[in-house]
Amino acid sequence: MDKFFVTLCESYHSKILKYLYYSIGDIEDAKDLTQEVFVIVYNRIDELQNHENVGGFIYQTAKFVGANFKRKAIQKNLKETPINMEIGSQESDLYEKLIINYDRKIDENQYIDNVLSLLSEDKYKLYKLYYIENKSYKDIAKILNVNEVSLRMRYVRLRREIKKLTHHIAKEKFVTNKY
Repeated sequence: MDKFFVTLCESYHSKILKYLYYSIGDIEDAKDLTQEVFVIVYNRIDELQNHENVGGFIYQTAKFVGANFKRKAIQKNLKETPINMEIGSQESDLYEKLIINYDRKIDENQYIDNVLSLLSEDKYKLYKLYYIENKSYKDIAKILNVNEVSLRMRYVRLRREIKKLTHHIAKEKFVTNKY
């Protein structure tokens, strides 16, 4: 199954990303939605192994996910309350523990002022909500009016950026050669 899923990702990921980017118009949202599409594909991988048109299923899923995203964006603009997705608490709890363990490996405390000053306003807000205000993903998803799957992907990218910035700043400003 995993090989089949990897094959599907290799075959369709860039195509779905392009499709969603042209549909939505924002690359970050398109990345989040592409991730959501492949989460759905992974969750239904057993069914897809015998599906007669796997590519059609993936594109239809992308079409549905993109339309759902646009509908939620319109609701947000009209100040309507969107329908929130419920994700199992056991899965969320395990994910939270894994993320906390991963975050311990990032030593941004030594360079925190420099790192935070380099983040965009949106990324700083993400950082502040989770790391400073200690809000859960579920609460942050409600505040930002996004689904949890997309939010989690944003945090993955934020952690990567913080790690990259930390290494860059450490190299540039704080590491001295003693040799």
